Amino acid sequence: MGRYSDESMVEYPHFMKEKLSEYENEILAELMKLDLSSNEAKILLHLMIYNNSTASEIAKLSGIQRTETYHYLASLLAKGVLRTTFDRPQRYYALSYKEAVDHLSKVKTSSLNAVMEKKEHYHEIISRILDHVVQRGESERDVYQVIVGKEALIAKVHNLIEQAKKEIVLLLSEAEIMLLYRNEIVDELHRCALKGVHISVKSPSANVSRYINGEENAKSIIEVKVIDDSSAPVGCIIFDNEEMITFIESNSQGFKDSGTRVFYTNNKKLISAFKVTADRS
Repeated sequence: MGRYSDESMVEYPHFMKEKLSEYENEILAELMKLDLSSNEAKILLHLMIYNNSTASEIAKLSGIQRTETYHYLASLLAKGVLRTTFDRPQRYYALSYKEAVDHLSKVKTSSLNAVMEKKEHYHEIISRILDHVVQRGESERDVYQVIVGKEALIAKVHNLIEQAKKEIVLLLSEAEIMLLYRNEIVDELHRCALKGVHISVKSPSANVSRYINGEENAKSIIEVKVIDDSSAPVGCIIFDNEEMITFIESNSQGFKDSGTRVFYTNNKKLISAFKVTADRS
């Protein structure tokens, strides 16, 4: 039997239900970032808490149909985060949360590294295919994206910084600068400045220099200016006057970053309007 199980009535004790309901969605969301389906994450979490269970007990606890439960258990076994016994019925054990996350992170990192290694190879294949396709010439069109989540935002900003050739202008609040600082974007800006790109950071926060130049406010090759908080709207980064992102929402706190949302565009009229505002600040 499981730690608290009873075949006739499988359920969590009252105190476990309260604690689980408080953190369940948050933990499941984190596990799903490691390429688990929602049902796989739910089963894994139940087994972490419940110690060990049969497929029948897991189905009753999770609300997943028993026939589907076997499929998810087989998948979790294959992914290396469950163990099972030779008993009949089989009992299933989960790795601890820390062990499971470490294992799944290494698997995902390995998979991503393999994709990156083959990136150029498949890019060349696609390019060769396109070389044999007659394409109509089109002028570059204005486009936009709405990017949701801290990870996607950071990846986008990294990419735009790497591509910048002349100038990057940041007009940001302290919270937005902190978000970039915590995710090593400030270091990326310094590397970019060393390559000759002019970088200007403007903010109504008096702490802006501390985030950009360090605690000692050492002299930096990045231009930093504190502006009047009523003189201009903040929340945009302009790259070479050709691309721009603006923060729509940036109310992320701690590990919860679902509120981070930005708008990207290469529309010259919008960029020009924001650039005029930034220049006047």
